[in-house]
Amino acid sequence: MKVALDGLLLGERHSGVETAIEELAHDLGTLKTDLQIGLVCRPQYAPQAEQMGLQPLVAPQLTTNRLGRIGFEQMLMSRWLQKGGWNLLHGPGYVLPRNWRGPAVLTVYDLIALQYPQWCKCSNVLHYRAVVPSSIHQATFVVVPSETTARAVTTMFPRAAHRLRTIPLGVSRRFQPVTDAAMLEQVREKYHLPEHFLLYLGNLEPKKNVEALVTAFEQIAYRTQHALVLSGAGMWKCRRLLQMIERSPVRDRIVRTGPIAEPDLPALYSDASLLIQWSWYEGAGLPPLEAMACGTPALVSDGGALPELAGQAAEVVPLGPPEQLAEGILALLEDPQRCAQIVQKGRHLADRWTWTRHALQVIALYKEALGV
Repeated sequence: MKVALDGLLLGERHSGVETAIEELAHDLGTLKTDLQIGLVCRPQYAPQAEQMGLQPLVAPQLTTNRLGRIGFEQMLMSRWLQKGGWNLLHGPGYVLPRNWRGPAVLTVYDLIALQYPQWCKCSNVLHYRAVVPSSIHQATFVVVPSETTARAVTTMFPRAAHRLRTIPLGVSRRFQPVTDAAMLEQVREKYHLPEHFLLYLGNLEPKKNVEALVTAFEQIAYRTQHALVLSGAGMWKCRRLLQMIERSPVRDRIVRTGPIAEPDLPALYSDASLLIQWSWYEGAGLPPLEAMACGTPALVSDGGALPELAGQAAEVVPLGPPEQLAEGILALLEDPQRCAQIVQKGRHLADRWTWTRHALQVIALYKEALGV
């Protein structure tokens, strides 16, 4: 039986969703299975699909831009795949083509665009409002990464409840503590990092609540030697945050690195004193788990699935005024014993969450959907 994985998001940008799709694709190509698995991809991504051990299903050049990708997915891809004899389609990025008539698996990481549209770009809200409900209704199974997302889907789409399957995301094995001093120094120099720092890793966008983090840091800066490092791309509606940083009284201790190259992430995590993700809402949230795997303590909010996924092995500071976050950060920095406990629990938790485990469960779901 032939399974097509929609990988058209790969190569567009690199956030949590793209990471999840890429890691799944990699393990699907590595694991032994009697299923033939192909990756629908942009022309420039075909060599990587082959390296993963997947059959590249090369989409037309028009998919290299967003409108072309959406148009191809919704109007042309179904017939194209069915002509090739592909039996099942997996949409790992919220979306299935409306005209797909075979068995289908859909992955939904969250419903933020539907529940909290104020935290999303208008174009994303319009797109997901148009296609996510129909995709959920037509899917044979809907994969979610957390019980938090499962509850959200059940609330908005009650008829999908019996088709939901919770399969947690994984942590790549490349995330291990980096102790090589030369490697750590190389990454420090590359991104102009200070010796001691608190780390935020992710896009700079409203749902991440980075403004509150900057405010909290300003309140504790005089009580710690740490700097604040903000790593990630500036996204929509980040102008106010950037202005806030430029006008900050501790501007010289706030470092913006921009996006981090994938090979540098383990060293970045390992070098940080603390990873902070105080988001308003997350359906999954990979950075805390990746930091844990690298032996770095994580502090998270109680927004969405963060307490569910990381709370057992992270410091959870409930959402509230920035003063609350400031107190939580300072309390953790001043308690080495608590930090050590969090690190130990975090490593244990991260060891259990692997992409191989995720992929094996997805393969089992493919077979169930196909009836084999």
